[in-house]
Amino acid sequence: MKKILNTVLALILAVLMALIGFSYYAWMVQKRSKSASETIIQTNALNDKVRLIALLENNYTNSIRDMLLMDQSGLPAGTAQLPDSILHLLTTVIASMPGDTAAQKILTDYHHILRKKINYTQQILETAPANPALARQMITAPLNSQLRDSIRKGVTDFLHENQAKLATRIGKDNTYTLYSFWTTIIISLFTLVLLLGESRYIYRLFKKLKSRANQLYKREQSFMRLAEETELILYKSRLDGIFTAVSKRASDMTGYTNTELIGKHYSLFLDDETFQRLDTFYSNQVKTRDDYTFQEFEIITKSGAKKWVEQMVTLIYGEDGQVKEFQSIVRDIDKEKRSEDQVLYLQKRLDAILDFMPSMMFIKDMPGRYLLINNRFSDIHEGDKKDIIGKTDAELPYDWVHRYTEMDRQVAVTGTRVKSEESYTVNGKVYHFLITKFPLRNAEGEMIGICGIGQDFTEKTNYITAVENANNLAQEAINAQEMFLANMSHEIRTPMNGIIGMTNLLMQQSQLSSLQLEYTSAIKTSANRLLVIINEILDFSKIKAGKLLLLQEPFDIYELIDNALFPLKLQAQQKDLSFFDEIDNNIPAYLLGDETRLIQILTNLVENAIKFTPTGKITVKVSLVKENKETSTLQLGFEIKDTGIGIDPSQHELIFQSFSQTHADNTRKFGGTGLGLAITRELITLQQGFIRVDSRLNEGATFYFELPFVRNNAAITGNDDKGHLHHSDKPLQGKTILVVEDDDINQQVVFHTLRNAGARTDVVNSGKSALEMLDYKSYDCIIMDIQMPGMDGYQTTQAIRQKGIQTYMIAMTASALKGEKERCLQAGMNEYVSKPFERADLFHKILRGVGEQPVLHPPLAEEDPTSSLTELNFSSVYGMMSGEREHVKILLEELLDSVPAKFTEMKRLLEEKNWEPLFMLAHQMKFNLNMAGMQYASDVAHTIERDTRREENLDTIPVRLREITDIYFKHVHLIKAHINEIEGEK
Repeated sequence: MKKILNTVLALILAVLMALIGFSYYAWMVQKRSKSASETIIQTNALNDKVRLIALLENNYTNSIRDMLLMDQSGLPAGTAQLPDSILHLLTTVIASMPGDTAAQKILTDYHHILRKKINYTQQILETAPANPALARQMITAPLNSQLRDSIRKGVTDFLHENQAKLATRIGKDNTYTLYSFWTTIIISLFTLVLLLGESRYIYRLFKKLKSRANQLYKREQSFMRLAEETELILYKSRLDGIFTAVSKRASDMTGYTNTELIGKHYSLFLDDETFQRLDTFYSNQVKTRDDYTFQEFEIITKSGAKKWVEQMVTLIYGEDGQVKEFQSIVRDIDKEKRSEDQVLYLQKRLDAILDFMPSMMFIKDMPGRYLLINNRFSDIHEGDKKDIIGKTDAELPYDWVHRYTEMDRQVAVTGTRVKSEESYTVNGKVYHFLITKFPLRNAEGEMIGICGIGQDFTEKTNYITAVENANNLAQEAINAQEMFLANMSHEIRTPMNGIIGMTNLLMQQSQLSSLQLEYTSAIKTSANRLLVIINEILDFSKIKAGKLLLLQEPFDIYELIDNALFPLKLQAQQKDLSFFDEIDNNIPAYLLGDETRLIQILTNLVENAIKFTPTGKITVKVSLVKENKETSTLQLGFEIKDTGIGIDPSQHELIFQSFSQTHADNTRKFGGTGLGLAITRELITLQQGFIRVDSRLNEGATFYFELPFVRNNAAITGNDDKGHLHHSDKPLQGKTILVVEDDDINQQVVFHTLRNAGARTDVVNSGKSALEMLDYKSYDCIIMDIQMPGMDGYQTTQAIRQKGIQTYMIAMTASALKGEKERCLQAGMNEYVSKPFERADLFHKILRGVGEQPVLHPPLAEEDPTSSLTELNFSSVYGMMSGEREHVKILLEELLDSVPAKFTEMKRLLEEKNWEPLFMLAHQMKFNLNMAGMQYASDVAHTIERDTRREENLDTIPVRLREITDIYFKHVHLIKAHINEIEGEK
């Protein structure tokens, strides 16, 4: 093969030489022809320029001679500049020629003669004006003739020189071309002879190769027959691993016959790991062209048994020199592999395990000689193995041998295990070991030695010590924190309770003027806010101390969300913000969880949204994320979205840190401790939930959190231990109702009344907000107040109907004017109730309007709340609040906060004679005073409402306003006393 390759390379080289010779010859001929052509053109151009110079000079001289002989006064136009042009042209020709040549020398001499001739002619011209005869004599003088002859001779010599150069160049080119031609002919003949000789050699070589191939085939057949007689397996396979030939012995080793294996892939015998290894190995063999390789591996026989084999693989090449197939010989080495050096193998593995185990270990025989020690033992005791093995403790010079003598004696005497804790110092580091010594026995139970194992528990000891120290420090910190919380609770809450209590007592004094009462209310409000801040700090401290416990109690999720959001909706309305909420109807009503913490989380997030939203809207959505009915668990998602000032993305993590706000001036602008969101995230995390925020600066913010809950599958009837009404006491269960009412006291009355009946209620304070809410969600019923600023109830109803909304609508008004009901029905409303309304009547009309048969329970028997307060009658407010005293307390507190301000506003409107808003306030005050138990004052407020609307009897309104003001402030202490009475019942 190598000879053939060399021969072919020689032929290729010869052909390349011939091609290079012809190419070189053609290139040189073309190059020299082109160069000769350019030389001829340049030489002819120089010759023409020199002839032109001689011609111009001759014409110039003839012009001067003709002028002198014919007595003319001057030369023809343009002739005077001719000498300079001739000299410039000659200078250009000299500069264009290569330096130091015979032709350039001739031109240089020619240039000197020409300059002399021109100078002589110039002298003639200068003489001619003064002495024409002398000038004619000079023009015909012999000197002038000599100069003219010299010029002709110079031109002739230059032309002859260039012609000689051209002749020489052409002769050289002809000679070079002839030599190149014959050289190329000789190379071609040599190449032809070489091709003929090598072709003959290749023919003979191929003849020999054919003969040898036949011999190899015969030998291969003989080898195959011989392999069939041996215990080896011989097979061939393609490069992709498919068997193409297999010897008959395969069945003895693998269980497969050779005919079964042909066409199968060799992976048939291998597990995945072995196949991957061999596939990579033999692929690499083909790449590197390694002719012979050996591998040992396990195969899986037809019966499923594993067997070790040794395989030699040879590469077989095709005629194109590429690897064609594998030829392999396989030998069974299973018995050898499994039996050879088993004891030595196990011994080496055991020694390796002992040497690299982290524990110390030694073995002694009964006379006390060390038979084995591991690396850890020699490292700790700083002794070399060869100095210790084979010796007894008495023969060793180390201090540590005395530690083991007594323990070894105990093991030898008692034949039982002995343990001891020991400490060692190595290179300044202290190590702690648990030393265990036990007897070694033979098969007959006789003691033949002692084994000692030292388990390193240094890290464990250090860890235990560190944990103990940390626990001590943590306990001290917890004790200090608990002491601080106890002191904080006592030292701050005590004066705060005093402030709030004294403020309540002060507000009960009937001698306070309206302005003083307003100031006192402001003190109480500020004290309550301060108490909220203190509670936040204490809650946060409890969370961090791990003292906050979560409850798992039943609650109504719809009722909880309504109660939590209602006061927040009022806050939003005070800032003229739209407030939308939506609860997924797929959420089960009754769940198990910590309702107090859920309310705290919702309140924190929604209050933040209101606080940081100057204009726009707030949206709250509650959705069912997922539910597992088998385990009765579910995940609720809460989304609080606003259109406020937003949060820069870089500040998203900061807002959840304690005592942190996004801007330094936020505390001054918006107030707060910076703990709300920190507490919120902690509470959510404690309940196995999560929270995230999506916001950009000036683009609003969206807070989303999820919490897990458990479905409360227990039967729910009657009242629970908290007094909450269940489904059997809620005739409006599942109904969605929108209340449009501008007065905050009336809002609370209607909201609590409907909520206690099971309705899901939204409250808005204007017709505009009602239209926005109806664009956002739909309702089963709408309760519409008639008298509202801006769009009144009639206008709002008409706008709703124009939108195509046909929701059942009930008018609610305290007006007693004749025809009021008819006006409501004409405006598009469906029903009418007057204030103060009867719960049963309102529920009856709502249920009838939504297409359900009203089945109402008889009113609850209520205790007389005014048994000890004969001056006021609170029956109206108790009727509205379904007898729930806590709700009555909240409503009366709202009355105390809002009524004085309304009196002040009514006085201002009266002074300005602004009757329409005064009519609105009187309308509200009539209902408020009725709820406060002051029926006479409510009736007087009704007369003010009637007369301001008709603009009649206006001169007596100041007297009537003072009358109801005096009645209120005379009896306000009774309202406060009733509130305190309810508070004392807790």
